Amino acid sequence: MMFRNFDFKLLLKKPFQMAYSHIGKVLNNGIVDTGEVLINPEDLTVFPEDDGCQIDEFSKGDFEWWYFDINEQTSDCILKIILHVGTNPLRTRVNSHLAVTVTTREKSESILFPFSIKEMKADTQKCNITVSDKILIRAESDAPPLYIVKINIPGFKCNFSFRSEIEGWKPFGKSVQFQTGRKKVDFSWVIPVPLATVDGDFSFRGRKYELAGAKGYHDHNYIKPDRKHPLYMDDLVTKWYWGKCYAGGYTVIFGDVRCRANRILPLMIAENNKIIHSSNNLIDCSVLSFGYDSFIKTEYATSIQLKSIDNNFPFLLKFECEKILDHRDLLEGINPLVRFLIKRVVARPAYHGVLARVGVAMNNINVEGFGNYESMVFRSK
Repeated sequence: MMFRNFDFKLLLKKPFQMAYSHIGKVLNNGIVDTGEVLINPEDLTVFPEDDGCQIDEFSKGDFEWWYFDINEQTSDCILKIILHVGTNPLRTRVNSHLAVTVTTREKSESILFPFSIKEMKADTQKCNITVSDKILIRAESDAPPLYIVKINIPGFKCNFSFRSEIEGWKPFGKSVQFQTGRKKVDFSWVIPVPLATVDGDFSFRGRKYELAGAKGYHDHNYIKPDRKHPLYMDDLVTKWYWGKCYAGGYTVIFGDVRCRANRILPLMIAENNKIIHSSNNLIDCSVLSFGYDSFIKTEYATSIQLKSIDNNFPFLLKFECEKILDHRDLLEGINPLVRFLIKRVVARPAYHGVLARVGVAMNNINVEGFGNYESMVFRSK
């Protein structure tokens, strides 16, 4: 399934010059040492191989996905493109698919394109993924990163270039290991492209759209349980919130990963494309209000607040829901009786992607902007 044509020239190339420090190191089991400041480029730089395929042979419990999104305010076009390989809710098999969500002035729709994992070829030394002649996702260069995304599936075609404007961000380091008894799992989140300028075009349901100078983003995640003693994701994480926004000259990315025993809260703030703050667990993240999604019959966050607890860097940021971009019942496709029992006794696992209005108060100024956030809930009870 994988190809491993190693290009030794990559060793001579460098991504953006790492120019920021990071407060708070994530240790095993998600414990955060906020007293440690990381300055070593080896700890913070996103290297090309960090965005390569991290799992050799996919097995039960594995997840790996590459996420891209685009927001073009002038034409009101919002796209999310996710190549996803992951385990089904009952842990019986590994599924692979491309998920595309398109929102235009005319309509909004999500398209799921399943494919056989045997069709997928993925490099380990950089992001270079193909699925037959339908999907191509490739890092063309790494200084600054340039990504090409070409898709040709029923109902959707695209040809985009993502030119990075901010250096990569690595709030968890290379990965974090969690362990309960003998059970273990590795969890990673890297952001090779916190902000990109996106150019290209897409065709959606018979209409072609041109984009120029849109804002883009790309990250990469993997979860790999130990082969002999697996600790599965939904036994590790109860829920997470993630989001980003653009307000004035600021770009903000945050996360709130709620594990069984600990909580990881990464934050990045860039001003004029330079990272001015990077930390873990120096914010309080709280959901101020919930709405009810009548389609999948569950709650979702409609207002999220981030407040600094760092006296040296005070700020306040609020995401206010404008509309749901996409949502999914994570038990979709399961036997209805089993699904009913899980929801009744255990939880209502669900995903929501939300377009948001944003307000930021920082450095004695108040600015407004736009962004998006997601909630991924595995255990709601």
